Amino acid sequence: MYEFKAKDGKVYGPVDEGTILEWAKGGRIDGNSLVKKTTNGEWLPLNQIEELGYICRQAAESPVPPNPPTIPVATPVAAVTPGSQPIKPGKIQAISIMTLVGGIIGVLVGLSWGCYFGMITLATFGIGVFLMILPVYALIFGIMAIIRGSQMLGSNPMPAFKSAKAIAIMQIVNIICCDFTNLVLGIINLVFLNDPEVKDYLRSQGVEI
Repeated sequence: MYEFKAKDGKVYGPVDEGTILEWAKGGRIDGNSLVKKTTNGEWLPLNQIEELGYICRQAAESPVPPNPPTIPVATPVAAVTPGSQPIKPGKIQAISIMTLVGGIIGVLVGLSWGCYFGMITLATFGIGVFLMILPVYALIFGIMAIIRGSQMLGSNPMPAFKSAKAIAIMQIVNIICCDFTNLVLGIINLVFLNDPEVKDYLRSQGVEI
């Protein structure tokens, strides 16, 4: 099956080879008209599509009738079918996974530093208590990211995406605990969240970033 793009930009189809041949004989299309396969095809002039090359030859050999028969106009192919859902970008899934992974790493980092600074607290109470702020932050961030990342991968992800940018910033801030992994993940998440395709999709789901 094929689709045909008219000069005004409208797309008609799908149609079979027989219909295209009738259109060519009737003068509706010619060798320069843009045609493509309905599945994984690209727009090409009719005379450059190998399997349809015979149509141009037959149309040239057949005289055009003085009054070409009226050909029913095919229904234009809509870019988006009314009522259908927009396509979910792959970056949405990537953000969800990086948020969840970042949360797990944040918890592990927080626990590691907590044990280390806990020993310092026993030795020198003052500075140890101050340094304990760092692992506490890492733990809080990690738990929040795990919860949000799990929700993003769940059946109702959109409420969690409302705080996606805040979680990404927290990932970057976790560098205070020498968490370079979350630094990178947070930067990538912010870049993905600012991607126009991602923003348009989230906006279509009622989420403003």
